[in-house]
Amino acid sequence: MDKYTIPQYLDEPFKIILWTMDELCALFIPFLVFMFCLNSPITGLILGGTLLAILKKIKGEQGHFFLHHLLYWYLPNLFTFKKTPPSHVREWIG
Repeated sequence: MDKYTIPQYLDEPFKIILWTMDELCALFIPFLVFMFCLNSPITGLILGGTLLAILKKIKGEQGHFFLHHLLYWYLPNLFTFKKTPPSHVREWIG
């Protein structure tokens, strides 16, 4: 039995069944909110499916990490990268 697994592609994101984590959240969070809070799971499933389709369209055109970069740029206090400077620093002196 192999101790190590080698991914087919090095930049392949982590998936649960068919979806990446952000796609899974886009599908199931509206479903769960509508099911438990508003007692309307079908509406939540339709909204979640719509959000999933929009997210897949954006990721297909711009790449997997487009939303991460967008959050870094427009919400610098909530989302940062480990080895990059804050997004509000536009010029470096020196």
